[in-house]
Amino acid sequence: MDNQPENKSIQLDTDYENHAINMKFSNNLTDDRERGYILSAAFFSYCTSQGLDKQEVIEMVNSNYDQFTGARDTSLFKRL
Repeated sequence: MDNQPENKSIQLDTDYENHAINMKFSNNLTDDRERGYILSAAFFSYCTSQGLDKQEVIEMVNSNYDQFTGARDTSLFKRL
């Protein structure tokens, strides 16, 4: 009996015209916590592959978090 979990996927696309990043989740990826875990793991994996250490990632998040979550007219997504 195969006890392996089924594969899940997230596709990211830029949408410069609408200043957005679109995310498409596979049909079997419906839990928001699981989506967040996968996106976070991908982000940290990318940071590691770029040679960033833990302190650099902390500083990057501290410096830029509000720019991504601010009001629509001040968000970095507005400038994509």
